[in-house]
Amino acid sequence: MEGGRPVLTVTVVTPEAAVVDRVTCDSVTLPTEGGEIGVLPGHTPLLTLLGIGRVTCVDGSRSVAVAVREGFVEIAGDQVRILANQAATPEAVDVAAVTRERGAAEAARMQVVGDQQLDAVNADAAYAEARLALASAGGSKH
Repeated sequence: MEGGRPVLTVTVVTPEAAVVDRVTCDSVTLPTEGGEIGVLPGHTPLLTLLGIGRVTCVDGSRSVAVAVREGFVEIAGDQVRILANQAATPEAVDVAAVTRERGAAEAARMQVVGDQQLDAVNADAAYAEARLALASAGGSKH
């Protein structure tokens, strides 16, 4: 509890580093394999697969956002732990490089063979889109 009100504590980690470390907020939206979900304090415990997209933590007028690519989400008590295969903050997004990655993924769609290759190329394109959206939105507002 912060100031007498319940809050969530959000952590986003990748195999390389903690990207978001115990940020407190009022609500979180995040992508799962089944679609986007919203989390408020007191959420039912949940363990689910993380999708590709943007995690957004909102606390009043302040928000913190990070692009994520696949992994796991654990919600227990008022803790939201996100274990992502990849994650990027707005500051870490090189727009020119990600634009090239997106272009390469879109071009690769024309040459894929089979559903597995198509899924991988679509995931590459979706993660590029999430990072570009994050960079264009600024990602964090303080």
